[in-house]
Amino acid sequence: MSDHDRSKEELAIELASLRACLELPQSMPAQLHPSDETYKQVLDALPQMVYEMDENGQFIYANTEALRSFNYSHKDFLNGVNLAQIVDPKDLERAKDNMEKALSGNGYQGEEYTGIRKDGSRFPLKVYSQTVYNKAGAPVGIRGTVLDLSEVRQAEKALKKSETYYRTLFENTGTAMAIFGEDSVILSCNSQFARLSGFAVADVEKKMMWTQFVRADEIDHVHRKHESTRGQISEKPHTYRCTFIPRTGEEKLIQVFMQLIPETRNRVCSLIDVTEVVRAEEALKKSEAYYRTLFGNTGTAMIIFGENGIIQSCNAHFEKLAGCPSTEIIGKMLLWDFVSPEDLDRMMMYHERRPSENRYTPQDYEFNFLTPDNKEKIVHVFIQYIPESSDRACSLIDITDRKQIEQALRKSEERYQLVVQGANDGIWDWNLESNYVYYSPRYKAILGYEDHEFSNTAESWTDHVHPDDLAHTIAANKECIEGKKDKFEVEYRMRHKDGTYRWIHGRGTSTRNEQGDIYRLAGTHTDITARKLQERTTNARYAIAKAIETSEAMHHLYAEIHGVLDRLIHAGNFFIALLDEKNDRITFPYFKDEKDEYRDIENVSNPKTKSLIGHVLRSGEPIFFSNASPETARPELQADTIGTPAAVWLGVPLRLKDKVVGAMAVQHYSDPYHYSDADVSLMKAAAEQVAIVIERKANEEALTRLNEELESKVEMRTAELLENTAQLEAANRRLTELDEIKSALVSSVSHELRTPLTSIRGFAKLTGKDFVKFFTPLSHSQLLKEKGERIVKNLEIIESEGVRLTRLINDFLDINRIESGKVIWNDTLLNPCEVIRNASSALVGAFAAKPEVALFTNMPTKVSPINADPDKIQQVIINLLNNACKFTLEGTVTVSLLEKTDHLLISVSDTGIGIPEDEQKHIFEKFHKSRAGDTISIKDKGTGLGLAICREIVTHYKGKIWVESIPGKGSHFHFTIPTISGTETSCL
Repeated sequence: MSDHDRSKEELAIELASLRACLELPQSMPAQLHPSDETYKQVLDALPQMVYEMDENGQFIYANTEALRSFNYSHKDFLNGVNLAQIVDPKDLERAKDNMEKALSGNGYQGEEYTGIRKDGSRFPLKVYSQTVYNKAGAPVGIRGTVLDLSEVRQAEKALKKSETYYRTLFENTGTAMAIFGEDSVILSCNSQFARLSGFAVADVEKKMMWTQFVRADEIDHVHRKHESTRGQISEKPHTYRCTFIPRTGEEKLIQVFMQLIPETRNRVCSLIDVTEVVRAEEALKKSEAYYRTLFGNTGTAMIIFGENGIIQSCNAHFEKLAGCPSTEIIGKMLLWDFVSPEDLDRMMMYHERRPSENRYTPQDYEFNFLTPDNKEKIVHVFIQYIPESSDRACSLIDITDRKQIEQALRKSEERYQLVVQGANDGIWDWNLESNYVYYSPRYKAILGYEDHEFSNTAESWTDHVHPDDLAHTIAANKECIEGKKDKFEVEYRMRHKDGTYRWIHGRGTSTRNEQGDIYRLAGTHTDITARKLQERTTNARYAIAKAIETSEAMHHLYAEIHGVLDRLIHAGNFFIALLDEKNDRITFPYFKDEKDEYRDIENVSNPKTKSLIGHVLRSGEPIFFSNASPETARPELQADTIGTPAAVWLGVPLRLKDKVVGAMAVQHYSDPYHYSDADVSLMKAAAEQVAIVIERKANEEALTRLNEELESKVEMRTAELLENTAQLEAANRRLTELDEIKSALVSSVSHELRTPLTSIRGFAKLTGKDFVKFFTPLSHSQLLKEKGERIVKNLEIIESEGVRLTRLINDFLDINRIESGKVIWNDTLLNPCEVIRNASSALVGAFAAKPEVALFTNMPTKVSPINADPDKIQQVIINLLNNACKFTLEGTVTVSLLEKTDHLLISVSDTGIGIPEDEQKHIFEKFHKSRAGDTISIKDKGTGLGLAICREIVTHYKGKIWVESIPGKGSHFHFTIPTISGTETSCL
């Protein structure tokens, strides 16, 4: 009979029964009875394990899922199974203790153990249980549910995020839940409710009322909602919204789903914080009733289908999984309708084999679930027979997301492996808990090892670190392990398989677990030997070059060079040999040796003269041999050794240009690994510096001789220079006297010229006026009129030339005073805008005489002041404006002012005839006149001193003056004057 065929009373009774199965009340009988078939059917259909155990730890009942999970049969249970058989020995004592607590009235929930299957395999599990009492109220056993945590543990390891799977229904709904009585006292609440309210569960249960969390103005509304549910049991919970006041006082809008618990006056209430999802209200209204029968609220999609595959019942989770309502599913569709075609044959085969209890037919497996709208999902299905019927209960869990994550993890792992294989750097990954270290093949190859030759332990690393570097290298790792730093970088040496050392740049970073503890380090390992050797060579060059600059005596310099090499390669036994070609011998100007003394080697040119240095000098190439390397240990060289044989010997030639002038060498008597091929480059670099010293010494000797020759010549030349100096000083004094005479003469002549010139101009002007007034009216003939006009014009010429001559004399005096330093500068704080206006006003008449030329000014509203003589600055602007007016036939002349960072830029621009490029560099010279001046009238011709005066004035004020001009298009004269910062003045 389906749910639709039963009455509400029957469903309510079944709901109460199922809930009783879940809550395991203390009033339940000590063991199951045959009449409890409905109870057994439901429990056998559950994907969770359910058990019952007596007070001695002997199991008296287990549902089908429990039997399947532990690989036991009903027959095994009839023969007897006890607690010790299914719990790992390390957990057994704790399990017994918890059982004793439960039997004494202290129940336990959510305990985790390691379970043992019949075949001996182990798996993690979680137990929820309650004490079972007999009719007399005495504890007689324990009843509970068991959750298989295997998949949860696997998910935790892969994703580190998944939560505990299979908790009690009340704790794992995903929403805040509370059960309260008719008086609104909260009888029970889950952890989600505690988080929502801000109170601990212990502070809420049986101590606080539901209405304490409701805003005051909504309490009546909430009471009415609760009253409306009195005595009403419905399939769907009652729902309403209200304002929830948590402990923080911050109001939250919640959606409440409330259901009357059958046969009680208590209400179960689930709360969803919809503060941030008010817009989703319509979707929430369509959500399923939260607290319904066990079938509808297991947390997974469930269906019951018959032998023919027709779906007889389904819950809301299945509706969601299928994407269609139950009205279109129940009695109308088959399970196979939801199976993807590629999995259909396998599903049908399992279905056909299941009645025969074929042991190869799985009770849970995965398949591709196909919705009516052709959307595919990956589903894990659990199928169980309902006892004494041919119907099957089927639980389906959508694992699409999990599968996608697993696939993403696999791809990530594949990419990681590719990176590890392809990276030139070595990669390491250290699990601090297990002390297992992964070293990539490249990591091991850098040290010369095959993968199997270098074990994956931390000790493999520490054993290969150079003893001198071990302490600071471990310290860098330790800071990261202790959480002082998230990352570290350190440089150190590691021993290669061949016994030599490689420089390594190590990088690492830490990873924390969910508890915040650092449990893992990982990083890279880069071979920087080449870089270190280059740095070492560079440092050696620098140190030796510095020693060359500071050391005077050659022996001291050789000792400095020895010290540099000793610090870099531990050159305890070291010598420098020089070739004396004149005497055919090798000398040793410097040597340090712990065993032998060095004497000069005679007859070097004779091939029979044996010595390793002789080989270096004759071949001009480095010689390096070590007893550790057979390929370098040349017998013919070792046979030529003078003195005590060395375990390793390295000598390099000293070259001056293309000539070998000596050699230097290092050796070690006991350690054949003391020097390596890398040290050859360092010795060659040092040899270049030593050769420079030798060359410098030769040059110094030559320079000494040259200095001696020059000293005598310098004495002779010095006497000549002293004589010339005396002559120059006398000439300079004479020039100074002449300059003073010139300045006095110019001043005197200029003043003497100005007096008669003023008279000439005055009398010429007066004569012209009298002639026009008294004699012109007497001219009655045309001839006399023409003669009179000519006399007037001649007098005007005298006047204009007098003006020009006066201007020339004034300019001449100005330039003379400036050059002689006798000019007086009346500097004061000026508003540059007023100076420009005054200069422009002074030339209004000149521009009025040329109406075809317009004068404009362009100035800002505010400008910084300047410290200068207003007459001098005005003289500069007037000279520039006068020239612009003079050389502009038509168009415009513009004077503009622009303030820069620390100076003013004053410009005078015109649209005149312009200045040829070859003249522009000369126009500021004295008496220079532009060729373009030929096009203007005589009265407008200048003196050639105006721009020179402008330059002297601007230069005096630390400014600059220049011109930009294009012939035919006009000129732009610019000059700068420093400003007084920190103040401003108005230009309006």
